[in-house]
Amino acid sequence: MDIGSAFTYMFDDEEWIKKLAIGGAVALVGAILSPILIGIVLFLPLSGYMVQVLKNVRDGQSRPLPEWSDWGGLFKTGLFVVVITLVYNIPSIILACGAGIIQGVGPQLDPDTAQNLTLVAVCLNCLQAIVSLICNLFVPAAVIRYAQFDTLGAAFQFGDIFSFIRTNIGDYIIVVLLSWVASVIAAFGIILCLVGVFFTFFWSYLVSANLYGQLARKSPMM
Repeated sequence: MDIGSAFTYMFDDEEWIKKLAIGGAVALVGAILSPILIGIVLFLPLSGYMVQVLKNVRDGQSRPLPEWSDWGGLFKTGLFVVVITLVYNIPSIILACGAGIIQGVGPQLDPDTAQNLTLVAVCLNCLQAIVSLICNLFVPAAVIRYAQFDTLGAAFQFGDIFSFIRTNIGDYIIVVLLSWVASVIAAFGIILCLVGVFFTFFWSYLVSANLYGQLARKSPMM
């Protein structure tokens, strides 16, 4: 795997300024409008674009950044990526809801019971963090499989996904860790306000897409 290129390949595209500017602008508008929910919808094409980049890298295209043209397709693909992520995080979501319910009920009870419930909620929150980390370890493989077969069901063929991860465990860990590194770098950009929202957030998507695509090309899912 060419790790270095994953962080810089997007700048080799002749139209990288335009393509990154569009992606960054979508992220910016989405962040601004997120309090009224419509902004969250605007993040869907970013996930869709990521899957398209994944496919282009997997297929060995020298300029993997696609044009921003098929917006309907990008929204649809992005929605499927969100569904995949949510399904894999169901155990984490259940734990988070349980902790939230307990924290909401606690103040209405007597002090001793409330204190005990607070302790339970803290334990659930800690467990939720661990479970969330474990659940999200499987999401990259699920997205790669979805991109491979273009069907939502493929992302939930758990036996094949576990086999893929086991067969490529070394490279898979590298991909997951480097994707995390890219998100951390993006977070530093967000500290710089518009610079982060406009550029580094979308850039981190592209880094992850390239890493996923390289892994898919090296070891195609069957």
